[in-house]
Amino acid sequence: MSSRGPSSSKTASASGFSPRRIPPDVSCLVLYEPLEPNYEKQSIRVGTDGGNKFWAPPNRKNAYRRHRDRARLFRWQGGRMTQITTESLDKEHPPYGAATIFTQWRDTNHLLAVTFDAEEKNVAEENGGWKVLSFDHIPLGPQGTYSSVGVAGDQQQLAAPGSRAWTPQLLPTIYDYDPVRNLPQPVSAGLIGDLPLLFALPAFSAEPHQLPYVLTNFMQPNEWCRHDLPHGRKWHRMPFSDHVDIEEDEPERGMVVTVFLDPSNKKGSTKGILDQVRNGYYGPFYGP
Repeated sequence: MSSRGPSSSKTASASGFSPRRIPPDVSCLVLYEPLEPNYEKQSIRVGTDGGNKFWAPPNRKNAYRRHRDRARLFRWQGGRMTQITTESLDKEHPPYGAATIFTQWRDTNHLLAVTFDAEEKNVAEENGGWKVLSFDHIPLGPQGTYSSVGVAGDQQQLAAPGSRAWTPQLLPTIYDYDPVRNLPQPVSAGLIGDLPLLFALPAFSAEPHQLPYVLTNFMQPNEWCRHDLPHGRKWHRMPFSDHVDIEEDEPERGMVVTVFLDPSNKKGSTKGILDQVRNGYYGPFYGP
């Protein structure tokens, strides 16, 4: 197994780029809550893409089962994760942001997401429903180009080849850079973007029970340290699928990730500071 430790939104710009690492006093709280479809409330939905059918998550907010008993809360400070008790979270504390993300394995390699809690809003009524992850490419000059992850980006793939540390461990290879013939290969400045989505990606890099181990050992300041565990993007056989070689169906894996300001760190945990983290002011969230 890999050892612990580091290896040697559209508002980001070259003028906003900083070679500094995430300051040690910057923090937030991150809540992970497993979510699965409740087909008693809404039947299986089938999407289409180029004539291909694929499973789609429910688009009604009452069509889920939320496993609050399996919720896990972490403090992210200076780029490192520490698990804390869920009682540490004041339920009245307003979130900085949230995202809901589902895997789609066997039917498509994409990850589907919305940038809110899907149990609080009807997805069908919000900006066209579920979206695949997408990117904005933000050039920084000689430093390379940021790939800013979100659900409203104008690009379907990374701006440059992804780091071997986090592709395909955090992002399936379908999102990797597609070389353009006769053009020089661009330089990656790393991954930035929507913070709940950036925090969600490692949760799918391993099986659910390994979440605390993975987050506290392999998330480091400005980088992801690759591990050797099997990924946690589940395989699933749908009724319209031809895949009959699977012995057992496995549930679609979904999760709500909510980011809160850290009430114990009012100076180093503000909306403005987290916006700077999101926009790459302190360098990439996951480095090249």
